Amino acid sequence: MRLRIAFASIMLLAFTAAPAAAQVGITAGGIYSDASVELNGTSLETDSRTGFQIGASYATGGIFGVIVGGYYSEKGFDLVSTAERIRLSYIEVPVMGVVRLPFLERVLGPRVYGGINGAFEVSCSTEGSGLVSASLCENTNSFDFGLRGGIGLQVLFFGLDFAYTYGLSDVAKEETLKINNRAWSLALLIGVG
Repeated sequence: MRLRIAFASIMLLAFTAAPAAAQVGITAGGIYSDASVELNGTSLETDSRTGFQIGASYATGGIFGVIVGGYYSEKGFDLVSTAERIRLSYIEVPVMGVVRLPFLERVLGPRVYGGINGAFEVSCSTEGSGLVSASLCENTNSFDFGLRGGIGLQVLFFGLDFAYTYGLSDVAKEETLKINNRAWSLALLIGVG
C-alpha cells in the first residue's frame, strides 16, 4: 500500500514539475449573445440569442503563454418593442494572453486569459420589419473588433472554457443606428499536445 502511494506521489510530482507543452485543440459549445442597440441616440431593449460556436485553437506552453483561435460563432439579438430578429454569424480570430496557475498544471490546469477579438461576418439575416431590420443586412460592417476574456479549467486533454466577448466596433454602417455585439460562451475543449 505504501509503495502505491509513493509511486502515485512521484507520478503526480513529475506531471506538475514539467512545464506545459504547446497544445492544439478543437472546441465546441454554446453561445449566448446580445447587443447594445441605439437608434437616434435612444437605447432599445433587446433579448438575447442562443447559438453555437465551433473551431480550433493553438496555445503555447508554460505558465504565461498565448492563445490564437479560429471559431465560427452565431450571434444576434431580438428587439423587444418590434419583435424583430437579427441573426449574425462570424468567423472569429481571438489573440489572447494566458496565465496558467501552476497547481497540478499537467493534470489539472486552471487558467485565465484575455486579449483582442477580430470577427469577419459570414452571414446576416433578419425576421420581421421595423426600426432596425429593414435594410440592416445591406448596411453592416464586414469586420467586428472587440475584447475577449475568460477562465478555463483543463483536466488532462479535456478543458472547459467560459468566456465573454465585448464588441467595440459598430456593426451597422448607418449613422443613426449603433449596434455593439456582446456574447457569453461556454465550450468544451479537446486538446493534443
